[in-house]
Amino acid sequence: MRILIAVMDEGSFAAAGDRLGRSHSAISLQIKALENELGLTLFDRMVRPPAPTPKAKALVDHARKVVQLFDATQTVVTGQVVHGRLRVGAVPTVLGSFLPGALAALRTQHPDLSIDVHSGGSDKLAAQLLEGALDIAICTRPPQAISTLRWHHIAREPLVVIAPEDVPGDERALLSSQPFIWFNRKTWAGSAIEAHLDARGIDVNATMEIDSLDAIETLVREGLGVSIIPVCRGTDGSWPGLRAVPFGDPPFVRDVGALLMANAPADPLIGAFLRAL
Repeated sequence: MRILIAVMDEGSFAAAGDRLGRSHSAISLQIKALENELGLTLFDRMVRPPAPTPKAKALVDHARKVVQLFDATQTVVTGQVVHGRLRVGAVPTVLGSFLPGALAALRTQHPDLSIDVHSGGSDKLAAQLLEGALDIAICTRPPQAISTLRWHHIAREPLVVIAPEDVPGDERALLSSQPFIWFNRKTWAGSAIEAHLDARGIDVNATMEIDSLDAIETLVREGLGVSIIPVCRGTDGSWPGLRAVPFGDPPFVRDVGALLMANAPADPLIGAFLRAL
């Protein structure tokens, strides 16, 4: 498995041998043995250097997890420092709030841990997790449970209506009388906001639809409308130049947490990351 990973990362048997301190022939023999054991062809040897087949590209992601779990064996038994590579997906609101602090704490506790962070919408991150491209996704709770994924709750974030400081009115008055800026309705959080407005019979005069909370705040501060945004965990819930009123009574909240593969074995890396969060 380590040799397969090296070949895929380095692009050739020779380069993998240089990385691992083995001869070209030793690398070739190990790959051939793996092909024989699995009963399939991993590399097309009709070209130079041998080109990985689609099966090899699928297997290498599994190989990384196998090696990661094997390397963690001693950690599980002895409680030593966690090491390895963790692929994390996170929605932008989490990246801009509590995730950086958790990553910093995790890096301090486990300096040998390598972390790859990818940003995207909740639905996109869930798809990448199912495809094996991520180990964990930090996002809004799915509107419906996904049978192959497990939910780990982290925080409940209340939503507020934000408006320029000099614009008067309560929640309903602000939403009904002012231009409205949507937080992207293709996201799970955005679609939940839309559904809650519909359920309460509140009609808004939508003028824009934006992905970024920072951009929304700037637009509202410039007097271009009002919006509904979450009070993200790790922030103080204040916006200079804006006023905020609760969205709903009690305030409507969004659940933020982690999605993981439901059938994944216990992983020390995931456990350490969840504790940091």
